This record gives sequence, structure tokens and C-alpha cells, in this order.
Amino acid sequence: MTRVKFPQFELVGPPCRAPGCKGVLVDHLSGATSGPKDFFRKCATCAAEFDRVPAEEALAWAERVIKRVLTGESPS
Repeated sequence: MTRVKFPQFELVGPPCRAPGCKGVLVDHLSGATSGPKDFFRKCATCAAEFDRVPAEEALAWAERVIKRVLTGESPS
């Protein structure tokens, strides 16, 4: 594998809320094959987790927002 002098991509997201961390939060869905699945945000630098909610709740919110945008309603 060839090492590059500069990163080939940059993560963009909300800033990490852990004290002193300058990382960004990345959206995740837990990959558990059994039991409840969760949506959460995890820092790409320090691996701290935030905003954990049931995946069903997070995906239902996303579905509502997408439907509103496609029908021309306000997404708020």
C-alpha cells in the first residue's frame, strides 16, 4: 500500500462534544444481528458516542423529512 503525503478525503460533520477533542461526529447504525438496533453519532478521532436512540425512531424521522421534501412541504 502506498502512503500519501496528504489525506485523500476529509470527514465533515458536527464537531465532537468531548472536552478537548477536535474530531467530527459520524452517523452510525449498530450492526447487531439480534436485539434492538441503535442509531448514534461516534467521534472519528476519540471514539466517544453521542445521541444514541433506537434505530427505528431515527429512521422514521428521516422518512418523514424525505417525504415532506419530495412533496414540497417544509422539512421542519
